[in-house]
Amino acid sequence: MIEIRKYKERDYSSVCEICKKTAKRGHQTQVTCWMFLEYYLDSEPEHVFVAEDKGTVVGYIVVSLNSALYSCQMKKKWIPKIQKKHWIYGLFSKACLRISQSLDKEYSGGFHMNIKEEYQHQGLGRQLLDAMKYHLHAYQKSYLYCVTENRRTRGYGFYCHYGFQEIKTYIGGAKVLLYKINLK
Repeated sequence: MIEIRKYKERDYSSVCEICKKTAKRGHQTQVTCWMFLEYYLDSEPEHVFVAEDKGTVVGYIVVSLNSALYSCQMKKKWIPKIQKKHWIYGLFSKACLRISQSLDKEYSGGFHMNIKEEYQHQGLGRQLLDAMKYHLHAYQKSYLYCVTENRRTRGYGFYCHYGFQEIKTYIGGAKVLLYKINLK
């Protein structure tokens, strides 16, 4: 049976490996791991949940609750680190940060989730989102949001089925999806 639980330090390498293997191939894989995942594992681990099957981490979800800390850390630590790898990574990271900052002004609860391929289509995404929904409710947050590359990404249909609504499109076709948390 798969357990959804809070992240522990010992999960670090497993979670990073899932990100690298399941995120889109190319420069975005590294940027996703550095910007979204490693930041949260390092700076806000209390907002990370994992799915574990018999002692093995098979998925995770991270959420943004401290946008001021996130912006400050991105500018100071993570974007300079990313730019050293390649200038295009830096441009992509800066664009992602600008999008996050604008969305965080209206909504709190931007998240990133990945599940090992062999565990997809088994209800883990729903379980991870449910855990995060209750976590955010405890912090009196009203929304979960995510950005997908376009409508053809495999997550887009899943999020819409869960109850997310498309609210915005960015240059290049990236879609912002929003979920209103209602636990009454």
